[in-house]
Amino acid sequence: MTAPTAAATPARSAVRRTAAVVMALLAGAAVATAPAGAAGRVPDPLNVSASSAAGVVTSAPACSPGPLTDGRLLTGSASLNPGVFSSLASQLGVSLPFRVGATQAALPEDDARVALSNARGTLTLALKSGTCSSPTLSYDGTTVTGSGTWTVVPDSAPANAYRGASGTGSFGVAADVTTGSGKPWSLSLTGSVSLLQPQVAVTRRAYWGGLGNYLSRTLSVEYRIRNTGPGDAFNVKLLDAPPTSPGITRLGPVPQTVGSIRSGATASVVVRYRVCGIAVVGCRFTADTQTSLTDALDGNLHTETVPVTVQVPLTPLP
Repeated sequence: MTAPTAAATPARSAVRRTAAVVMALLAGAAVATAPAGAAGRVPDPLNVSASSAAGVVTSAPACSPGPLTDGRLLTGSASLNPGVFSSLASQLGVSLPFRVGATQAALPEDDARVALSNARGTLTLALKSGTCSSPTLSYDGTTVTGSGTWTVVPDSAPANAYRGASGTGSFGVAADVTTGSGKPWSLSLTGSVSLLQPQVAVTRRAYWGGLGNYLSRTLSVEYRIRNTGPGDAFNVKLLDAPPTSPGITRLGPVPQTVGSIRSGATASVVVRYRVCGIAVVGCRFTADTQTSLTDALDGNLHTETVPVTVQVPLTPLP
C-alpha cells in the first residue's frame, strides 16, 4: 500500500505545478475591468452665427385666419469654420417657413428647422417666434428681423454622435424673404446642449512579444480602452500609465493619441515596461492608467485615473 501512495504524490505535485503555470499564463492575458466615472459633466454651450447671400425663397402657406396673409419659405446653408460647432468644419442649414403680413411676421409652427452638421452627425433645432395671432417678428415688405427660441429636435439614430441630445436657447434672424434666389440672410444661435456622455473602462493584456523581450524583461501591456457610456468619445488619449509598484520601470511610449471611440467600442494602445527578473515568481504590478476625452461637441474635457493590475507572464509563450 505504501508504494502506490509514494508514486501518486509526485504525479499530483506535477499536476499542481502545471496548473500553477497555466493559471499564471492566463493571468497575464486576462482582462481586469476598471470602470471610470463621468462625474462633473455639464451642458455644452452653443454659440453659432452664420450668414449667406445665396438663400432661396419660395411661396409657402400663410396663416388663416390672421394678419399674416403670406408665407415665405427660406432655405439655404452656410459653412462654419472649425471651432464654431465642435472642432470640425461644419454646415448650418436652414428651412424657415415665415408667415408675413403688412409689418409683422412669425415662425409659428414646429416645422422651422436649423441643422448643424459635420462628419460626426447632425444636431437639429426647432425654431419658434410668435403665433399667427400674435406675431413677434418685424417685416418691412422685404426683410424679416427679430428673435425667438429654439429647442433640440430628438434624434436616436445610432450613427449620429449627437443622438439623445437635449437643449434650449434663443436665436436672432434677419432675412430677405422676397421670392427668388440669391437672398441674403443671417442667423445667430445661443444656448446650451446636453449630450449623451462617454465613459471609459480600461482592461489589459500582458505579453512578452518574443524570447528577446523575455530575456531583457521588456514586457508589453496592451491597454484596451472601452467606451462604456451612452455617448461617443472624442479626442481620446492615454496620457500616462506609470507603475506604482517598486522595481518596475515604464519605458513608454506615452502619451498616445487614441482618437474617437464610439459607444460600446474599444481601442487599444501598448505601453512597455522593464519588470522583475526571470527568477521572480508571481511578479505583478499596478499601473495608474490616465486617460482624457471629450464629448461630440469637444466639450467636457475629462480625465480619469484607473488603477490596473498587471500579472507578469512566467514564460515567453504567447
